Amino acid sequence: MGKPHSRSGLRKKVVTFYLDECLPYQIAIMLKQVGHPITCWYEEFQQQQGLKDPYLIPYLGAKAYTWITKDDKAKREHEPEIRAAQISVVWISGLERPTNKPKQNFVTVKDLHRMLTDKLDDLEQMIAGSNKPQYFILSMRVDGKPRLTKTTLEEFFYKI
Repeated sequence: MGKPHSRSGLRKKVVTFYLDECLPYQIAIMLKQVGHPITCWYEEFQQQQGLKDPYLIPYLGAKAYTWITKDDKAKREHEPEIRAAQISVVWISGLERPTNKPKQNFVTVKDLHRMLTDKLDDLEQMIAGSNKPQYFILSMRVDGKPRLTKTTLEEFFYKI
């Protein structure tokens, strides 16, 4: 018989979330203050905005960060970079800048804070428990409760 396997030698993957500059950095700061493993452009790049996604995505991969973004451009243009960087991604759905037109699935900044507060622990657990990148869509249900949907890159880039 072989040696018994011990889980004590296994180290749990550390998950750190990175809140993209297209989202309010103050949310990341508040979440960090209550113990969530999160950073943002404001902290990471000394308050300097403007790092373009083709440079940001490999940076996030090198740091093993999970990218939280609402950036539709990332969905349309950066699949190769996301695959190469091997990063997990959480896409925020429904967060739009207010306009004069009412929007059906409009998510406010307050809703975004609620969604992340409610789902970051679940996300951290799922990402830490996987040996490959994970992809999610975070949105708000009609009843005002956050909805976390696990997806694949293929589904996200080609079907959604």
